Amino acid sequence: MANGKLSTLTVGEKLFLFGLIIWIVLQLSRFIAFPLINEISAGAESKAWLYPAYLDLFAAFLALPLVWAIVKRRGFLVWACTIIYLAISIVDHVGNFVTTTFVGPPSIAEGMNPYLVPVIQTALDVVFFLLLFVPRFRNLFFGVEESDGALQAEESR
Repeated sequence: MANGKLSTLTVGEKLFLFGLIIWIVLQLSRFIAFPLINEISAGAESKAWLYPAYLDLFAAFLALPLVWAIVKRRGFLVWACTIIYLAISIVDHVGNFVTTTFVGPPSIAEGMNPYLVPVIQTALDVVFFLLLFVPRFRNLFFGVEESDGALQAEESR
């Protein structure tokens, strides 16, 4: 049920919402794009990294407002925004793969496998994206409680 109290949700529904919220909060780490953009501006990194960096900033800046909306205002618009958010995040990760393949990893990825983190992030984005279409979890956003007045009007017909 949309905007339903947490106490009325099943354990699976609570786990899904909690996992989704935690995953979106973890996107704040994508503010790492600021130093990358500075390095690009200074000429130390390829300009090919600008597009993935801007998409990272999109994900980071919109993470907290989206979390707030999921907690306080679930409904069709919040569901659609979550789907769009995850889709853009997936596109960003694909951009990271392509840029890493053709230009090489950025300096901020020194000492790590430049493909491992984007693979994990993409996998989690895809899992949550697909779960949002499962009726049980989609209904956490779409389910509408009928008010007493609406119920009485329906019964009088």
